[in-house]
Amino acid sequence: GGGGGGGGGMRPSSQVASSLVALADRNTALISQLVRTEDGADRLVGGAAPSPRPWLRIALMSVGRSSGAEYLLHALRALLQTHPARVSDPLRSSIEIVVVNNHAPPEAHSVLLRAKQLYGGRVVFVEKEAAAARACRATPKVKGDVAKEPVFRQTCDLVGGLEALLAMPPADHVLLMEDDWLVCPSALLALQYLLDKAYAYDEDWLALRVSYGFNGVVVRGGADLRSLRRHLESHPWRRPPDHLLFEWFSGERPDTKAYAAGRSYRVFRHNLFYHIGALSTLNQPKTRFTPGCYSLMYDWLLPAEVFDEKACPHDDVWPCTEAARAGAPLFSAPDGGAAGSPPRLAWSAAAWTPAPLKPAAAATASHDAGEVARWLAAAAAAGEAMTAAG
Repeated sequence: GGGGGGGGGMRPSSQVASSLVALADRNTALISQLVRTEDGADRLVGGAAPSPRPWLRIALMSVGRSSGAEYLLHALRALLQTHPARVSDPLRSSIEIVVVNNHAPPEAHSVLLRAKQLYGGRVVFVEKEAAAARACRATPKVKGDVAKEPVFRQTCDLVGGLEALLAMPPADHVLLMEDDWLVCPSALLALQYLLDKAYAYDEDWLALRVSYGFNGVVVRGGADLRSLRRHLESHPWRRPPDHLLFEWFSGERPDTKAYAAGRSYRVFRHNLFYHIGALSTLNQPKTRFTPGCYSLMYDWLLPAEVFDEKACPHDDVWPCTEAARAGAPLFSAPDGGAAGSPPRLAWSAAAWTPAPLKPAAAATASHDAGEVARWLAAAAAAGEAMTAAG
């Protein structure tokens, strides 16, 4: 049973992990050369022009689960189903999807490796800035801090994830997501509508909330994202990260008041994401109500984050004090609103019933393993076509 020889090779598990990474990188390179043309055919193209500055960067913070749950695969599948497939669609080129690997060590996130194989051609994969996360974890806990160790680690991982986003070329807006939420059907169109309306109400808004927790919040890239990262880094022990997020965009604390001064945050009437995670870092009860797609934004939020129906009964953005100024003067308002007020769109017929949209039961089942094989086959075929063309 001899001891390890000098310079011994990698362990088999490490060899497998390295092979998976190499395979994922190869397939990403191959699949990225596939575009969907107007007639629906996947074709190889070369020398693609660089992408313009993203109007919206959708950033999914992802960690591996000890259970092996494939939440990330479901979340990406839902996003890509609502993200336009046609390259001529303006939302296709203006929206970028990024997955931030917050797992430690990053190569142990096996579900993300599979996601990279499947969706590498349409999704950007980056790793959190580990140095920023480590610096955050050096923050001492002081009297009055309420966050427990898992929540503290989550906040510091978010700091590392936001730092990775800040290292990328800037985007106009960043939609923060967690990897166990499904985007609702047509939600990207709803986001476009909300952003347009938010600018009409307040050109200098600070944040837009369209879902719950640290998921479904839109902020501007650059200085605002950097300011949010600094606030999380300064207080990782004090409160959960979604509460710190609210402190930042509401300006409710002395250290956030100056940055938020004169800038509003807005809450959309409709929830645009559906939660599929079975476990929470905050130990939420398993039987807790799960808001459906396009249901009213009122649960799972701090009191000042809920949509105020009494204040804005005929609008879908709260606050709505600028409604008359930003209205449609040539049209009468729907639902009894004041003349000239902005129209409120009904994004789903189910939004007005007690049973809002929910994903099918299959959405929470194991991801279709056959899909991996189909994508790998497509990548292999693409590689053969490239070889033949060369």
